[in-house]
Formats: sequence, structure tokens, C-alpha cells
Amino acid sequence: MQINQANLAALFKGYRTLFLEAMHGATPEWVKLAMETSSTAGEELYHWLGSVPGMKKLVGEIVIENLSAAKYSITNEEFESTVGVKQADIERDTYGVYNPLMSAMGLAAAEHPDELVADLLIDGFTNLDYTGTAFFAANKPHIIGETKNKFSNKGTKKLSATNYEAARANIKGRLNSQGRPMNLGRKLLLIVSPSYEATARQILIADRSANGADNINKGTADLLVWPRLAASEHAWFLLDVGYPVRPLIVQIEKRPTIASLTNMESDHVFKHHEFLYQGYGRYNAGYGLSQLAYGSTGADAA
Repeated sequence: MQINQANLAALFKGYRTLFLEAMHGATPEWVKLAMETSSTAGEELYHWLGSVPGMKKLVGEIVIENLSAAKYSITNEEFESTVGVKQADIERDTYGVYNPLMSAMGLAAAEHPDELVADLLIDGFTNLDYTGTAFFAANKPHIIGETKNKFSNKGTKKLSATNYEAARANIKGRLNSQGRPMNLGRKLLLIVSPSYEATARQILIADRSANGADNINKGTADLLVWPRLAASEHAWFLLDVGYPVRPLIVQIEKRPTIASLTNMESDHVFKHHEFLYQGYGRYNAGYGLSQLAYGSTGADAA
């Protein structure tokens, strides 16, 4: 192919199509457990997280929820993936060898939030949320500094039917900051590493339990077996993903797009005789409502 702007524009159009087809055709897992929020700045403040509404009897003056109690924020980060296409490969008409790379770059752009969200779960036993405590912890307040109606959403035992039942009861029995039932458990999602797939399937899918009795846990939650948890294989998580707010947040300022550097007079092209194609986006992930989550380290025997 002759190197000129018309041919380079046509080549970019083809690469862009491959990138977008792969990105839009992907089925990332994060959409199952996190809510998407839009961002128009480098950082967004989620002060409303500590003010989950609940109806109450009107006696005297109204009580306004304190929206300034939480100071939790998510800072957008820049993420990129860049592929260099050699000038010689274009001139030799072998530029098609880069097609799989462009598709892979689009797939990676779609699935990268999966990595961020999985890390949030794994690190949730130490990372702080809007309450100033670890996302998974005992004796957690609903509002930062609160001393009443605390709750625990942390376990330490490995996954078993008994421990799953305890986690489910924990979520369904949660009270809000006013001491009233939150009515959780609308749509539960059990998340495990591949090491516990068989155990999780026995709990949620099998018709009968290990002792031959009817499986009372069948269908009580959806199951996500997530290879991204392999680094912390014993940990498991139960989330309520049926609430208007979700336990985790994916914040997007700029969705990934693909751009090119094909100007023959650019410094990089002149020095290296290659053209650059880059996927680029600005986004990040953070914690939402810890009341909607239960996590176990799996450190202790079932």
C-alpha cells in the first residue's frame, strides 16, 4: 500500500471498526455487580452515600438527611493501550497481521473495569469506604461517626452451604441507620473464584444437598464464577444487586476510544517509521453501599 493520507485514513477506519466491534461485542462482568455513574470532572464526590432514604412518620418538622456526612470521592484515572504499526508492513501490504491486536485492544478496553472492580472486592477487607472503615468489616456505621445501629458485613470462613445461609441471613436482616429493616435480598449474586465453582454450584444449582435432602438454597442467588478472583481464591462475596444503588461504582468520564498518529512529519513517525494506534479512556471504580455486600476472607475452615 502506498503511504498517503487517504490510504492511512482508510486503514484507520478499518482498525477503528475492529476496535469498536470488539469493545461493543464484549460482555464484561462488572455490569452485574456495579452501577455506572457519569463524571464531568477529574474527581466526583459521593456525599449522598451516607443518606439512604427511608420513609418515616412526620412529627413536627421534617428531618432532612445529611448529605454532607460522607466525603468519599472517586478520582478518574487515565488508561491507554497503544499499538505500533510499522511503515514497512503497510508498504508491504501485511498490515492485516495487526487486525487481531486491534480487536484485542477493543476487548481489553471493555473489560478493564472488570479488573478494577475485582480488585475492589479482593482489597475490600482493608480499603476504606465512605464510612471511614474497611468496606468489609465488623461493627460498621451507616454514617461516618455514627455509634448506633452498626452492622457487620465481614466473615472469615470458607464457602459452605451453612456459611452461605448465614451470609444471606446477614444481608436480609440488615437494619438502616434508624433501626428499621432495609428489606434487602431482592436479587443476590454469589461471587467465587474457580476453586469454589463446584461448591457454589452445589449450593445454588443442585436439586439436592450433599446429604441427599432437598436443596433449600437452590435458586436463592445468581452465581458468578470469576477467574479474576484467582489471586484470592478462598475469598467469596454475596451482593444484593437488586437495589437502586449498588455495592460498587464504575465512574466514567470518557469512554475508551481509538485514535491514531499517522502524520508523516510527526517526530515519532519520522524517527521510528511506525504509526501509532491508541485506545484511551478516563474512568475509575470505587465503593458504593457496603450495606448491600457481604465478604468472607475464606481464611478459616468451613
